[in-house]
Amino acid sequence: MSKLVDIKIARINKNDISDSSLDKDKVYEVFQANINEQLKTFYRLQQEWVNRAYKNWNDFDTYLILMYLMNKVFINYSDRFHYMSMEAFYSQEKVGIEKLNLIEISKNLNIPKETVRRKVNFLQNNGVIVRSGKTIFLNSKGLEIQKPMATIENMSGLLSKLSIYLSAEDWFGKSLEKEDIKKFISDHYTVSWEYWYRFQIPYLVRHRTFFGDLESWNVWGSIGLVQIRDLIESIENDITRKPKTHEDFFLATLKHKTKRGINASSISDISEIPRATVIRKLKSLEKKKHIIRNKKLEYSLGNNREHMKAIGENYKINQRAFSEYCTSMFNLMKFSKFSI
Repeated sequence: MSKLVDIKIARINKNDISDSSLDKDKVYEVFQANINEQLKTFYRLQQEWVNRAYKNWNDFDTYLILMYLMNKVFINYSDRFHYMSMEAFYSQEKVGIEKLNLIEISKNLNIPKETVRRKVNFLQNNGVIVRSGKTIFLNSKGLEIQKPMATIENMSGLLSKLSIYLSAEDWFGKSLEKEDIKKFISDHYTVSWEYWYRFQIPYLVRHRTFFGDLESWNVWGSIGLVQIRDLIESIENDITRKPKTHEDFFLATLKHKTKRGINASSISDISEIPRATVIRKLKSLEKKKHIIRNKKLEYSLGNNREHMKAIGENYKINQRAFSEYCTSMFNLMKFSKFSI
């Protein structure tokens, strides 16, 4: 493998970070074969990341718009073959976005234009973004809010674990250590995080579209994580009940009858969404039959057939997209000019 390019700023041909080395379908198949552990780790990472995102503004849409603006910076860098380390990127006082188009943001994030306008004005009034003519700048405050130290730690652990499963295949080669992955992402931050946002932004938009808002999705997801953990514990020593595909696992989760559910106070504690908001979202989700409530006021996932089919389709798209993200990252780390 080629020597690690330890850079602060580098200009590199896009052919050097091609996604052609690993087959995303083969990667997906390996993930399916190790589905229990893969999903448990992935959803834990996802929940922790989403909860931190909400904590910054007590509002998911504001954070999603800020992510979108940050990703425009990353894409602009990549289009110019310009890549920066985390140290170099966050040492800047501000970074420019050549054009801010509210209609484009509204369309790509599926957020009403007037809502986008309010959120952008909020970011400007709070000094996160600054306008100068037609150029928008994310200043150091906006950059610092997006600094993903905990996510890099968790993501490195997940990718390392997944690489162990993949290393059983001749076409993958050796597994990757967590600390090596963490250093790689830090050294090649802007391109690594462009890949993450390429997965994460559509992932959030799909859930926002399905549930109506990301707070409802996070409430539903908090219930789902309890159900997933309970399912995995119940089938851990029973090979006949272990799901063999992502679709099987998802249906088994929805159909699984938990020993106990989770109440509104616990969901609020986990998600950091105010309890009053959680209760409103629970009522709406229950009305739509996305969740069910027992006599102890504990909630579990609903298994309404129409709901299961719709969210099942969304789930399959998301798992495919996650496999593509992992494939891109492993190609970057193992088979590119940047390789570990």
